[in-house]
Amino acid sequence: MFLDVLRAIRKIYISHNIVLWLVLLILPVVTSVFMVNFFSAEIIQHVPIGLLKQDRSQLADKVEMALRADPVLEVAMECDDRSECEHAVIRGDLQAFIVLPYDMERRALRLETPVIPVYSSGQNYLTNTFAVKEIRSVISAIGADLFTKQMDDPIHVELKSVSNNSGNYQGFLGLGLVTAIFHLAGILAAVYLFSFPFRDHRVREFLKASGGSRVVLGAATVLPLVVIQWLSMVAVYAYARRALTPMTFDEFVVVSAGQLAMILACSGAGAAFVGITGNMRMSSSVAGVIAGPAFAFAGQTFPVMAMPLVVRGFAFLLPLTHVLKVQSAMLLGSVGKAHAWESIVVLLFMALFWHLLASKLLMLRWKVAEEKEADWEAREKLHLKDKLKNVADAVYSDLSIRKAVAFEIAKRKLHKGGKND
Repeated sequence: MFLDVLRAIRKIYISHNIVLWLVLLILPVVTSVFMVNFFSAEIIQHVPIGLLKQDRSQLADKVEMALRADPVLEVAMECDDRSECEHAVIRGDLQAFIVLPYDMERRALRLETPVIPVYSSGQNYLTNTFAVKEIRSVISAIGADLFTKQMDDPIHVELKSVSNNSGNYQGFLGLGLVTAIFHLAGILAAVYLFSFPFRDHRVREFLKASGGSRVVLGAATVLPLVVIQWLSMVAVYAYARRALTPMTFDEFVVVSAGQLAMILACSGAGAAFVGITGNMRMSSSVAGVIAGPAFAFAGQTFPVMAMPLVVRGFAFLLPLTHVLKVQSAMLLGSVGKAHAWESIVVLLFMALFWHLLASKLLMLRWKVAEEKEADWEAREKLHLKDKLKNVADAVYSDLSIRKAVAFEIAKRKLHKGGKND
């Protein structure tokens, strides 16, 4: 019995089933190692912040020097006015910016606690916590050197949010997850639809319904998919956005355009995966590995600007990253429209690339599949013809035998009757 178990295990697992080992071992291990290496840093470093220096005093200079010397923070921009820093936060260039207000040193000399406003991005909660904590630490260290110990808070840090003013972080997270679900569904649906004729060997049937045109077949497959998923995504988004800051009609239109561009890119990517692999199993595996963890790298919970270079490149290739930029920009109001259109243009170029690649590959695969199905059908007809011939020969042989037997019986009866006479 033990040998039977070993033989069964060998038959099931020790085989040439690449997909089994890809899903069972290779993909989870590789993905997990990648994630562990990505999140294994002890601290986040070089978080970009901005500085608006309204006070030109020695205290302001000392605060600036301390901020620039801190390893966690990186003063990436010194703004001329607050709107410049706000736009940088909206674009994603900065995580936060600090305002060193007028009369900061004068208030400190009068033993009046100066207030330093820190404007942070309200949607990147994790990095926002690290950045604000480090800013507080730097400013508190400066205050401890300048003032007496009787003052518990020599320099006060006041936190303000540039985006997500309501503080509804779970709303941002939930709406991003909705978009991520449609991002994955868009790729998987395209994989299923484009691999369906290959899987069931019905390419000729589908081409016949398309008038023999592969272009018509491709358009008939992708257009309804894009329309259905886009309209359903817009409907779900309109329902889910009630938890967030209300948007104007123009802002909602821009977000809907970004969602349409994302669905186009996802459907093209799914079709291209089918064109590359030629079957549903491998295409679904590739789609799952790429689109599954996409939300972790899309900048909704952890900013892309704080990621390693390789991870940033991977995040840039994900359509989800760009559509979330559109979504976040529109939730900030009209100031984010220009940056939203930049992301939409990137998504459209992605969609164009994937659809051109998928068209080229699928045209070739449809042609090969059509020839194989025609050859298979011819062989089936020939096989059926041979079977019918064999059956006819068998029937003819049986009838001949029966006829010979009947003739022999009749002959014997006739011979026996002649003897009786």
